Amino acid sequence: MQTVIIVLLCLFIMYRMFNRVRRNFGWQPLNSKKMQIMIVVFTVLGLLFLAGGLSHAVSLVSDVAGIVLGIVLAYYGAALTHFEQRGGRWHYRPNAWIGVAVTVLFFGRLVYRFYSIYEAQPGGGLQGGLSGAGSIQTMVSGWSAGLLLVMFAYYAGYNLLVLRKQRQLSR
Repeated sequence: MQTVIIVLLCLFIMYRMFNRVRRNFGWQPLNSKKMQIMIVVFTVLGLLFLAGGLSHAVSLVSDVAGIVLGIVLAYYGAALTHFEQRGGRWHYRPNAWIGVAVTVLFFGRLVYRFYSIYEAQPGGGLQGGLSGAGSIQTMVSGWSAGLLLVMFAYYAGYNLLVLRKQRQLSR
């Protein structure tokens, strides 16, 4: 049963990664409401993860580094984004390389954390490994939380900058 759960989890992660990577190629309709919601969601999640790392110096350093790197990537990615109006609606084409790099970084970090939790269990299993507050802390502690904050800062900043750029072009 444990192997089935792991296989299903891996398949789900690969499916989500495929969808995320696919959205980095080609023209996307600009949906300002969805982008605004994602800005709020990623900002709140980022602040929660940042608050969780305030008590550890290594976590705080990696969190701040992750946020700074995410903002730099968002700024650079937004500068490389192209806009076009089709049928009275704005569409945008993100920079594929930056989007794919952030996505691979996030999912690679996720797979690594699940693997490290799996390996930490006696006999290499998941017996109780994903339950309880201690496991949640394990998922977001240390340097890997900074990698997660790269993604949060990137998507919040990127969406904000794309919306700002779209408003400027609409004038």
